[in-house]
Amino acid sequence: MESLPQAHPDAGRRFWQTIAAGGLVAYPTDTLYGLGVDAGNGVALERLALLKGRPGPFSVMVGRYEQLTEYALIPPQLANKLSRMLPGPYTFILPVREQGTLPPRLSGPDGRIGFRVPDHPFLREVYRYQSGLVVTTSANRAGEPPIQDPQAIAEQFSDAVDLLIDGGSLPDSKGSTIIDPAVSPWLIIRQGDGRV
Repeated sequence: MESLPQAHPDAGRRFWQTIAAGGLVAYPTDTLYGLGVDAGNGVALERLALLKGRPGPFSVMVGRYEQLTEYALIPPQLANKLSRMLPGPYTFILPVREQGTLPPRLSGPDGRIGFRVPDHPFLREVYRYQSGLVVTTSANRAGEPPIQDPQAIAEQFSDAVDLLIDGGSLPDSKGSTIIDPAVSPWLIIRQGDGRV
């Protein structure tokens, strides 16, 4: 496993290189450490599913609200509210703009996908000069607590993760708040750090 501090000048470049090569990256977010792969790479996605110990569904990370609108269908009545809340500690379950463009295991039974726009300095920097859909899930195996210490991530996932972006130990977190905005009032699927 390669490890780089988030402030390293090559951290962003190595992040995208590893993702593009089908690798698995661990990185800090505004809630939990994440594990990520290229959303369009089925082999990488299978690696992630085996590591997590569950087949999906998984959320997809984008860098900005504007990028979210390229991939997700956002009804006009939601656009203003979502644009004010993002980036932030939320995952919104949304329909995909073009069905069939992403692997089926990313979506729930109704075909919608969880989209995440984290508010973290490393990820904001990473998405300034490149964009891409990255599957993101917490750095833990299914049923186990998330790991917030990069040293512990390195020890537990040394053979499975290709690159670790070290953002230091993160504070305790409940993860992102998962929201289904298709109903009114919004359905809170999981109450995390984000308040609605």
